[in-house]
Amino acid sequence: MSQLKAVIFGAIGTIAETSDLQRQAFNAAFAAAGLDWHWDTQTYKTLLNTNGGQHRLQTYRNADPARAGVSDGLIAELHQAKTDQYVDILKRIQLHPRPGVVDLISDCKRMDVDVAFCTSTSMDNVAAIGEALADVLPFGQFKLIVTIDKIKRVKPAPDAYLYCLDQLGLTAAQVVAIEDTPVSIAAARAAGIVTIATPGATTSDQDFSSANVVIPDLAGMNVTKLSSLLQSHSHQK
Repeated sequence: MSQLKAVIFGAIGTIAETSDLQRQAFNAAFAAAGLDWHWDTQTYKTLLNTNGGQHRLQTYRNADPARAGVSDGLIAELHQAKTDQYVDILKRIQLHPRPGVVDLISDCKRMDVDVAFCTSTSMDNVAAIGEALADVLPFGQFKLIVTIDKIKRVKPAPDAYLYCLDQLGLTAAQVVAIEDTPVSIAAARAAGIVTIATPGATTSDQDFSSANVVIPDLAGMNVTKLSSLLQSHSHQK
């Protein structure tokens, strides 16, 4: 029987509710660039099926020939502008972790279980969230942080998780992943990892049937419960 050795948070949205803040940041970047693009909530929900901010921008551009004039270079500039807007928004609000996150990470540290953060976003976005949560959730508690610059293919490809496992020196049978979108769950499952879904406000109406377990949040979750889940669901890999 495998013993739980690490818990991997797979997205910013598993730690804090930020999807709508990111949507607002994208729209602010579009306006500043003089583009008539605007992402409403439903549009952004659909775009969340594509991982990585630049990939979402490319997907949106490619969906309409009228947007073909937006170059990959401008896409990169828009994404950086979005990040700048996002950082600014985070500085103006009081961000809180999602329920149960802080307690679970504390229990992991107490029980000598590693905690990692394995995302397809940029280090700039991770740093912004880390700064916003610094008083309640120091990101130094993560033994490893994997961002898009470490991988060739974004989720749903398993690259980020495979890299994470390699760096931790663990097998898929020794970890549990926590994700908040179906596309990211697919990445963890492709790596053979037992995965818990904690849908966020933007993704709660999506299909999470590929996850081993679906729960609204991590309130009341601890290492003992995760270990039990790992044992009971490992045969489903």
